[in-house]
Amino acid sequence: MKESIHIKNLGPIKDIFIDDIKPLTVLIGESGSGKSTLMKVVALFRWLYKMHNIHSYLKTSNVSKSLFNFNINAYFKNCGFEEYLKNDTEIIYTVEFSDNRKYTLHFVQNELTGTSDKNLIETQDLCYNKISFISETRNIIPLWSERGASLSGGYLGFYFHEVYNDFDLASENIKDLDINYLNLKLSVEKEQSIKKYYIQDPDKEYKLTLKNSSSGTQNAIPVSLIAEHFSKYFDFEEAFNRTLLNFLSKTDSLRDFKPVKNLGEIKKKLFIHIEEPELSLYPDAQCELINDLISKCFVSNKNTIDLMFSTHSPYIINHLNLLIKAHDCNKLIDGAKIEFEKIAVYLVEEGEIEDLVAKNQRIINTNALSDTINNIYDKYNQLDKDGRLIEE
Repeated sequence: MKESIHIKNLGPIKDIFIDDIKPLTVLIGESGSGKSTLMKVVALFRWLYKMHNIHSYLKTSNVSKSLFNFNINAYFKNCGFEEYLKNDTEIIYTVEFSDNRKYTLHFVQNELTGTSDKNLIETQDLCYNKISFISETRNIIPLWSERGASLSGGYLGFYFHEVYNDFDLASENIKDLDINYLNLKLSVEKEQSIKKYYIQDPDKEYKLTLKNSSSGTQNAIPVSLIAEHFSKYFDFEEAFNRTLLNFLSKTDSLRDFKPVKNLGEIKKKLFIHIEEPELSLYPDAQCELINDLISKCFVSNKNTIDLMFSTHSPYIINHLNLLIKAHDCNKLIDGAKIEFEKIAVYLVEEGEIEDLVAKNQRIINTNALSDTINNIYDKYNQLDKDGRLIEE
């Protein structure tokens, strides 16, 4: 299965086309360059495609009624795109299979096409996906969970509540987790029906609640816990049956339902999207966190996972070259390696993207990320001994 996305004139994005979204896709660029916008669009259209798969499955399974109303304006509002939409905004998301069968969701002139009964997905191509978006607001999770996630009137936005739900579900299955790159251990305990999250350094006698830990720890823990859950514990069958039963019950269609395909025969994949996984971490810890993520998603995983993340860190981009080399040498770096053909790295700049993968050399070209250091070095050399810039 091959995915592509083409986005024109949406917020900071002028014209971005990714012909083949790789299993590991990394976006780097300045604040406001459009990294998160691009990733949110990909996540949204992956979710729309998932819903269209379920819609197609129900239709071909003799369920005439449908609860699906692809209200694209409501979805854009959830994503915070209301102010980004323009008269000439256009988004084309395509999924293509090896024998040239393809399905396209097309947003143009404020309308979404490709989700009608005339465009049903063929039975052989049906898939069930889980889409997770780990937003930068995850640092609120420790305080939110400490209060039982029940602050009166407390709505903190679509993406926060999505990531909190994934975090809460993950902590139902995982009660202890070693966070080796921080030399910490996470433990989940229930106290008076409220889950408490503690971290402890093996070298120290005391433990802290997650809300009192460092900012780097508060940002990193949800990332590792959710990734661990989806890597090893997420139950596709339970999630699929829950979704299906919910729809069939609401439409009173249980008696009509004659499944065209069993879940075991349907393609399944997890998509994890992360805003700046490195938030508040020292460079060494940034790289070790990436090792942990890539190990969970591509090495020790039981479920098939695609990973996309945005970053400001040139350390991470340089570190990916080490993991590519590790794969070529059939070695692991802290349990991680990545196949060159599975990775894409894009510099997002001025509403467009530049592919940084140098395919003829099997490396990521990081020259464009060295400009700031080079500029500092040039200015350093220009200063004379009195601290004045030497005039050219």
